[in-house]
Amino acid sequence: MQLINNFQKTLICVVVSCSLFLVLRSNHLDITASTFANTDVSEMIESDNSNSIWSSISHQFQLDHKTQNAQVQAEIRELLADQKKLYQILQAAAPYIYFIHEKAKEKGLPGEIALIPVIESEFNPNDHSVKGATGLWQLMSVTASELGVKVKSGYDGRKNVVSSTNAALAYFKDLGNDFKGDWYLAIAAYNCGQGRIASAVKKTGSHDFWDLPLSHETRCYVPRLLAVAAIIENPKKYGVQLPSITNKPYFTQIKVTKPVNLPKLANVSGVSADTLRVLNPDYSHDKTPPKSKDGAYALLVPVDNAAVIKNHLQKTNTVVL
Repeated sequence: MQLINNFQKTLICVVVSCSLFLVLRSNHLDITASTFANTDVSEMIESDNSNSIWSSISHQFQLDHKTQNAQVQAEIRELLADQKKLYQILQAAAPYIYFIHEKAKEKGLPGEIALIPVIESEFNPNDHSVKGATGLWQLMSVTASELGVKVKSGYDGRKNVVSSTNAALAYFKDLGNDFKGDWYLAIAAYNCGQGRIASAVKKTGSHDFWDLPLSHETRCYVPRLLAVAAIIENPKKYGVQLPSITNKPYFTQIKVTKPVNLPKLANVSGVSADTLRVLNPDYSHDKTPPKSKDGAYALLVPVDNAAVIKNHLQKTNTVVL
C-alpha cells in the first residue's frame, strides 16, 4: 500500500510539472504560429509594456480615433479577424519604428503619423505598388524628387528609412499646416493628394472628412489608420498581443566613402547579411555605389554592432568620422 501511495504521489508530481511546463511554454510561442486562433478575449493577459515603443507612441496620440464610427469599427473587425498578420506587420516595424516615432515627435506631429507605414507598406521598405510608389512611405518618384529624395542607378532613397521618413514627415507637417490642423483631411491628402481634398471641400462646402465624396481607397484610408491606432492604444480591450519592441534605437548611421559589400561586411562583423539588407534596402546588388556628390553614403547598422563594424571599416579607410 505504501508503495502504491508513493507511486501515486510521483505520478501527480509529474502531471503537475508537465502542466506548468506547457503553461510556461505557451507564453513563448513563435510569432509565425497561429497564436490567436480561438482565443477568448476575456482570457487574454496583457504583458507589461510600460517601456515599449507602443506605449511611447500611444502617449503621443492626438486624434479622436472615432471608435464608435461604423467605418472605423469595420476596419477594427477586419484587423482583428487576422491577428497573426497584424502581429507580423507590427513586428516588421521593429528596426524602423523608434526612429520614425522620434522624428515625428521632433516635428510635433501626432503619434498616429508614425503608424502610416502600417497601411502604406506593412513596414516593408521594398514594397512597390502597381502605380510605382515605393518604400515604407510609398513615395512616387515625382513626389520623392520634390521632397529631395534621391533616386538613381544603384540607389533608391525612397527605400532608405532615414531619407524617406524625413521627407514624408516634412510633407505631413506641410499638410497639417495647409489644412489648419485638421489631421483627418491632412492624412487623407497624403493618400490622394491635396488637390482632390480641396476640390471635395469646395464642392460640398464641408471641411468634415466624413462628409466628403472621396474615392473608396481614401474613405477607407483614414478609418484604417484610426483602427490601428485604437488597437495599439488599448490592446487589452481588443484582445490583441503586441510584439515586444523596446523604446530604444535599433540602428545608427555610419558614413562610408568607398563601396561596401553587405554580405562581405556581414562575414567580418557578426551581423547577418539579412539584417544589413533590412536596414539598407536602398542599395541595389547588396553594395553601396562607388561615388556620391558629397563624397559619402550612409550605411545603417545595428547599434549593438556599430563599434565592431566601424572598427573594421576604419582599417580599410572607408569610414567618414
